[in-house]
Amino acid sequence: MAELSQDSAYRRRIRAWSLYDWANHGYVTVTATTFFPPFFVTVAAPAFTAGADAARARDTASNVYAFAVSFALLAVAVLAPVVGTVADLTGRRKRMLLAVTVLGAGLASAMVAITPGRWVLALALYAGSQIAVNIALGLNSSLLPHLARPDDIDRSSALGYAMGYVGGGLLLALATAAYLLADRFAIGRELAVRLVFCAVGAWWLAFAAPLATLVPEPPAAPLAHGGTGRPLGDAFVRLRRTLADLRGRRELFTMLLAFWLYMEGIGAIILLATAYGAVLGLPTTALIGTLLLTQFVAFPYALAFGRIPDPSFAWRGRALAMVAWSAVTLPSLGFAAHARADLGIGATLGLVAADQVLGLAFARAVGDRAFGPLARRLDARGSIVLGLAVYAVIPVWGFFLRTQAEFLLVGVLVGTVQGGTQALSRALYATLAPRSKSGEFFGLYALSEKFAGILGPLLYGVVGQLTHNPRASILSVAVFLALGMVVLTRIDVEAGTRSAAAEDAAPATGEARD
Repeated sequence: MAELSQDSAYRRRIRAWSLYDWANHGYVTVTATTFFPPFFVTVAAPAFTAGADAARARDTASNVYAFAVSFALLAVAVLAPVVGTVADLTGRRKRMLLAVTVLGAGLASAMVAITPGRWVLALALYAGSQIAVNIALGLNSSLLPHLARPDDIDRSSALGYAMGYVGGGLLLALATAAYLLADRFAIGRELAVRLVFCAVGAWWLAFAAPLATLVPEPPAAPLAHGGTGRPLGDAFVRLRRTLADLRGRRELFTMLLAFWLYMEGIGAIILLATAYGAVLGLPTTALIGTLLLTQFVAFPYALAFGRIPDPSFAWRGRALAMVAWSAVTLPSLGFAAHARADLGIGATLGLVAADQVLGLAFARAVGDRAFGPLARRLDARGSIVLGLAVYAVIPVWGFFLRTQAEFLLVGVLVGTVQGGTQALSRALYATLAPRSKSGEFFGLYALSEKFAGILGPLLYGVVGQLTHNPRASILSVAVFLALGMVVLTRIDVEAGTRSAAAEDAAPATGEARD
């Protein structure tokens, strides 16, 4: 009975932790990815019309947005490791996460004040909320190794991303309905978008409540020697030591480098997809509908893809077969849609539904037999490489994209691998980093991710300004995915896991590294 009670409490904690992804992905999906980029292009473009036509003004506004994203993520890259290290030293990981949540939600809701011409205010509020949400993501991830059992990290991480897609998708569905019905209620679409921004902050706060009440605060990990007695001062002492010996942590360093490289490509695509579509002249309803569909496609795929490395998962072969099916058939459908500019959203959704039903039948019929042996050989690292190989198709496809049907099909392909790849990256990193320094090392993880977020959008903006060709901009990020895959294959996961476990055991013998 006691064991059952412990299992029940464990499951409640994991669900409460994963609900935070549900909470903050409302901002990521609705504000950062879907509504704000095209809204900003609309609000800011009139400021750049002098001496330029409307298309050039929209392109300039899109590039200014990309530069603002780079600035915000540079700030995160500087702040996240410091915040994470202070959280480790003081034992305040959860409390700091909740404080950042309140700040970020407040800034997100304040976007209701953005009106045409106030593009500087728009960028300030967006940058501030981006900084908050990304620091929060790192702090939340740092709780994972303290909550999840070692054999449950992959599943728990995948559950978090899956919950994020459902929560973000549900709020996006509500926001899309508000946007589409705005004229019927005589509020106008511009005001509807601003009210959506306000609702995002409230959503973020509301669904952070389970974490606040059910997730325990992990213990502090203060400096064993050489401390200043002040959390901020000690944080810089520890960070200096950690950065000095990071190269000695070969597998962890390699993982950070690989993650940085491939997140250059993934991050740029996530943040700039709707801005890219707007520049191509695709209708806003098609952009929003695509991202809404992506969220709900990503939910089952994140759960299934995230468990391919799990030996206890009976359908590993079927999950791999489904990913392979989508990687082949969706671009094939896109090739056909390229020649049909008149193919509507309804018809495209019908094609997607038929394709996925056939894929399920294919996976059930031959998945275990044809893909099972390969699936059983794939660990977390191999599964991430597979996801990146599929993802590499996306910027190349984006270069040739010209119809709303293709944009929707690209969104479905993104959904098949994005959640699983990110979930397994987080889980793999958690196994390579010492638990006693999870905040610090997930701060470095956030640094790696956000430096990626700087260079990807920056490259997109620079190429766009040099060529005034958004297709060249989207293609330019593909190289990062290839480089990331190459570096990822050089990680010795077993050696890195042993090293992290040995460091966690060291405090008992007085050998912990500060």
